Amino acid sequence: MKKGNILLVDDDEIYLYLVKKILSKISERIAISSFTDGEQAINFITNQTEVHQEVPEVILLDVNMPFLDGWGFLVEFKKLKPKLEKSIRIYLVTSSALPSDKQKAKEFQELTGYFVKPITEDNLKNILTEVYETNF
Repeated sequence: MKKGNILLVDDDEIYLYLVKKILSKISERIAISSFTDGEQAINFITNQTEVHQEVPEVILLDVNMPFLDGWGFLVEFKKLKPKLEKSIRIYLVTSSALPSDKQKAKEFQELTGYFVKPITEDNLKNILTEVYETNF
């Protein structure tokens, strides 16, 4: 049985590969889904909700992506949020350390945290411990 369900949304395939490897190392009981743009991720969550399938408890979201970027994802997620049966914690994981991006992130109450890449194994362990209330 899976312990957790995590969604990675980032257009960097190498980053996705590395984070999947780190998460798998931390725990074998984590289901990991990933998408390379926000539109795919929103469609996935929408479909999961409509067919009453499990949605992720955690989303690690990049800001700069093609099609629908992280900010656009958050706008669309806000519309989708009332249909969700459980809360989802969203963490921005971005290469942007710009004060303007950090300030913009504060405008979205849907965000749980903000990390500047590279995200570390310790960061991921802390997120999992916070979300699942158990040490990994």
